[in-house]
Formats: sequence, structure tokens, C-alpha cells
Amino acid sequence: MAGIDEKLALALTRRLRAEKFQTAAMIQDETGKTYTLKEQEGFSGASLLKIGIADYVKSVWQEKPAILQQTLSVQPGQRVAGAGVMHHLAQTEWSLRDVVSLMLATSDNTAANILLDHFGRENVDQWLADNFPGLQLQRNFIAPVVAGKDNFLTAEALLPAWQELFTKENEFTAFCQTALHEQTERGKLVYYVEDLQFTGDTFNKTGDLADVEHDCARLKVGQKWFDCIILTKFNGPKQHQAALELQRDIGKLLMQNLMQK
Repeated sequence: MAGIDEKLALALTRRLRAEKFQTAAMIQDETGKTYTLKEQEGFSGASLLKIGIADYVKSVWQEKPAILQQTLSVQPGQRVAGAGVMHHLAQTEWSLRDVVSLMLATSDNTAANILLDHFGRENVDQWLADNFPGLQLQRNFIAPVVAGKDNFLTAEALLPAWQELFTKENEFTAFCQTALHEQTERGKLVYYVEDLQFTGDTFNKTGDLADVEHDCARLKVGQKWFDCIILTKFNGPKQHQAALELQRDIGKLLMQNLMQK
């Protein structure tokens, strides 16, 4: 029977503790059973903070549903390199709904910054501190770190923020889930979907920096699912590859568990 049991917990522990670099994990099944490893340890947030931005927009949408149709204009200074497509597209006007979708599906840095400029980064950061303590959004994406102001998270803080996009099916959660389902970065927790012929659905959001590889995913078969967060911080190319392999192996363990009859 699928779920977090003693056998799965032991396999997870063996795999996670096999690595020498900094690692944290938070895994929960649909019954609420939870597996944790260093879940309160702080990491650079990378693009996983975009989940928190989506949650903030959801909170505004709940009071003002019409905001999804609002038009946002891309200003020249908002176009930043890295993940995403908006920075090299000629289109300058987008619906707020599409900006959120691009931020989630392609991890678009420009889209995230447009939303932070529109709503006020400090407002978003304070809202996160009030609702998901442990998530800190102290700079725009690709902006330099000044006086130690950076973006941080813990696996413990991220799990409820992630699950916020899967609670109470409505217009907002539906399009966010579509974006996460169509995620363009599939090289970590969902890497083995095709090899395993996984018959369920996957939703994921990734994040990376020069020394960081994070991933967050919901893996689902029928009414059974796992929410999984794996955070890693490493040194050098050898550990970098090991961090990717760790993510892939954890995802494989969870998908194999879900496919058990």
C-alpha cells in the first residue's frame, strides 16, 4: 500500500544520509504522514520563493478576483536574464494571470520581478513572514545581494506554502496547477517519469544557484500522493552531480511506492 511507512522511511534515510553535502527533506503523503530531515535548516531560496509569490497573489485574488485579467506592462529595466522567456520576447503587455503562469511553468525571473514591483516586494516579504515563517524574500531575482539581504527558506516553511496551491479547487489553484504540471524543468524529482512509465500526474517547481539544487513536487496516482521537498547545497562539480542524482533517486523511490498495487 502506498504511503510513508517504515520501509519507505528507511530507504529515504539511507539515500539521504549517503551524501556529505548539506541536505534537507520534507515529504508528506495524503494521510498527513510526514518524513523529515533537517527541515528547519535554512537554505538560499533560489526560485522556490516563486511559490510564495504565487501564494501572495492568491491572497489578493481572493479579495479581488478581477486582478487576473489586469494588464501588466514589461518595463525595460524589469527584463532580467536567467530562467524564463519574457526577457527575450517582444510582447510587452501581459495579463496578470499569464505572468503568474510563466513564473511557475518556466521559472521566469522577469515575470517574478514584474509581480514584485507591482505588489511591492516588501509587502510580499511581510506577508510571507506572517503566513509562512521561514520564507524570506529580501531581493528581486537576479538582483545582487546587498548587506546580506537575500532570499531564504526552510523545507518546513515551504511545505504549507506549496500545499496552498493545491487546496480548495478554484480558478486560481487550477491555473497554477496547470503551470506546475507543464513545468519545463524536469531534471530532478520527476526525472524518471518516462523510465518508470509512471501512470500518475506530476507537478513540480525547481530552483538552482551555483551551489544549490532544490526541487519541490507533488507526485500523484489516483487519490494517493506525495508532496516532496528536497533542498541541497554543495561544493564543486562532483557534489553538484551527486545532488542531482539524489533528487532523481528520491523521486524514483516515491513514484515506485505510488505504483505499488
